[in-house]
Amino acid sequence: MSGPVFLRGDGVTLCPADQSDLEFLCEHENDPRVRSSRAVITPTSADQVTARLGGTMGQNEESVGLLVRAGDERVGFVYLVREESNAVEFRFAELAYWIAHEHWNEGYATAAVAAMVEYGFDELGLHRLKAVTFVDNDASQRVLEKVGFEREGVAREEAFVGGEWRDCVDYGLLEDEWRDSE
Repeated sequence: MSGPVFLRGDGVTLCPADQSDLEFLCEHENDPRVRSSRAVITPTSADQVTARLGGTMGQNEESVGLLVRAGDERVGFVYLVREESNAVEFRFAELAYWIAHEHWNEGYATAAVAAMVEYGFDELGLHRLKAVTFVDNDASQRVLEKVGFEREGVAREEAFVGGEWRDCVDYGLLEDEWRDSE
């Protein structure tokens, strides 16, 4: 049952996913309700999920992906992605997350995001975090704003999902802004 607790948040723990989490991750990443809140247009395969097991992921293992648990129950996944050119050198990451549909509106996303933000700034030495959400995803925008992210702009028709162009809202959070809000 998942790896050991890596981070603790308000009512959640973040753990490296392991082979026992594969079915949960595939099921929920492919759930149309979860997928519609993300820019995912193709099915997530077991091989793709397997590449994220263990906590680090990506081309350079600078990206972090952790399973979100509430007690003994799996509820979602949260990422700090550092795959863009110069992400490591410029000390930034993109925050991304999803919560299983049956656990929406229970505060798990906010708790997981807050824990990952703290980890990014305190442990990874990041200077900036960014996040992107669809313009009509009010719940995700509230999560980001509760944690201190600032809305930076709208990228018009940035994603082609479900046969239509969708606008995306860009958010950012600087380390000093976050520390000043603590």
